Amino acid sequence: MAEYRLLVVDDEPDLRTLYELTLVREGYAVDTAACVEAGWEMLTEASYDLLITDLRLPDGTGLDLVRRLEAARRRERVVVITAYGSVEVAVNALKAG
Repeated sequence: MAEYRLLVVDDEPDLRTLYELTLVREGYAVDTAACVEAGWEMLTEASYDLLITDLRLPDGTGLDLVRRLEAARRRERVVVITAYGSVEVAVNALKAG
């Protein structure tokens, strides 16, 4: 099985650890970041198969990362997660790419 690289961006340390432990156990290579800028720095240094990002982050939103990926024509797939979901948030996420 090919190893897939995932980046998880979430400002909650316990959630980052939970995601990382769960995904590593499933066979994925996982990096983590706590904010938009740290996540973007990691994205500029490596490519990933998937970005999992929280919507609300201390220095912006997960959609900021989605827009940067789109602008840079990056190939990463994205999953945006949030505890504060709404139809408007979902529509904005889809529009961002």
